[in-house]
Amino acid sequence: MNKVINIDNEELLKKENINIDSSIHELNKIIEGVINIKKKIENEIIQIDNFCDKIFKEISSIYKKKHEKLINEENNLKEKLQNEVTKTKEQLENFLSESNELIRINEKINKGIKIVQKDKEKNIIKILSYISTINKSKKKCNSLFGKLMKNIKINFNEEKCNIEFDNYYFNGIYIPKDLEFENISSNTIKIFWKIDNFNIENLDKNKIKFKVEIKKENSNEQFNNVYEGNCYSSLFQI
Repeated sequence: MNKVINIDNEELLKKENINIDSSIHELNKIIEGVINIKKKIENEIIQIDNFCDKIFKEISSIYKKKHEKLINEENNLKEKLQNEVTKTKEQLENFLSESNELIRINEKINKGIKIVQKDKEKNIIKILSYISTINKSKKKCNSLFGKLMKNIKINFNEEKCNIEFDNYYFNGIYIPKDLEFENISSNTIKIFWKIDNFNIENLDKNKIKFKVEIKKENSNEQFNNVYEGNCYSSLFQI
């Protein structure tokens, strides 16, 4: 319970031991406590700032390492992409050069033939030379048609952070390989063969037909068709 004292009553103030010195002394003691609290608050602020600076540095260091790792992963993916594209383009550009060369030769042949055809004397040697050149050019063209020409479809898998390459062929034919001969007798033989699992665009591998033709060795006879179908093996009579 608080007591109300009349401050004009000096005797009562003395009796209650109330004076300026004691009041200042008590206030100074309280202020000392406030100063201590102030120092504690300041120290806590310094401490949290130190923690903050430390964590900032740790975060920066960690994310710098992660960033460097991501940069390396990015560069590796780009290099992988560039290498694959460069390798495929080199093959395509070789085919393109071959095509351009065949077209150039054909244009040269046509120009030469027109000159020969206008020649009234019809030089037989020139004509035979052009026929030979034409036949060579036809063989080269047919060889080009039979070559498997590869390109790639490219997709980036964002979830796996990986590049996916899907090879496909847009020209050429399957070439049987690893031929094996079994059950060979005087009049029958069984042949096995394999083909690579190529992905040829717009072509169903199961619809490809195979043909086997034979003739006697060192014979002038025509090849005889003994098998035609889409199986990878055949048993037939010789």
